[in-house]
Amino acid sequence: MRIALLGGTFDPVHYGHLRLAEEASEVASLERVLFVPAYVSPFRTAERLSEPMHRVQMLRLALHDNPRFEVCELEIQRGGISYTVDTVRAVREQHPDAELFLILGTDTLQGFMGWREPYVLGQVCQLLVGIRPEYDLQETLARLPEPIRQRVQPVPMVPLGISARAIRQRVRAGRSIRYLTPPNVIEYIHQHRLYLEP
Repeated sequence: MRIALLGGTFDPVHYGHLRLAEEASEVASLERVLFVPAYVSPFRTAERLSEPMHRVQMLRLALHDNPRFEVCELEIQRGGISYTVDTVRAVREQHPDAELFLILGTDTLQGFMGWREPYVLGQVCQLLVGIRPEYDLQETLARLPEPIRQRVQPVPMVPLGISARAIRQRVRAGRSIRYLTPPNVIEYIHQHRLYLEP
């Protein structure tokens, strides 16, 4: 089985995340994509996140109609700072015979060597990297060590300049977020009055 992990805070999940997962699925013939919401990202420890239950529920709503996509709550259940290498090890234990992939954006790949145990991640997972027009993938690859560079598979993407931060700002300002995230996620955000406080 070919299984990929796509991590993030997903606060909220949006069409950029969903398209990246869809494009990666197509390029690598993935059978499952696990969306892994972080309890706390090691790179965003000062950032206040929505409650895990809200972020998980928004993901469930966004993924409900795609049988290949599912929410993986390993990091939420573990609590504390979420390290991808720990999650990958746990998924490897659950699926010892699976071929594992990590889905990243070019922006995330730039900081990959700052992750915990990047060589282990590169050894265990192939890296599916979404190409974004504002980032030079070749320049990013040139800065990476050869063993990591060899594990990168580029994923051409429809450019969608959507960010969760911009969605939160629009909600706070009373502006529309239609067509940025699925309608059932928008309904959930309004129903639970998320992102109204700074």
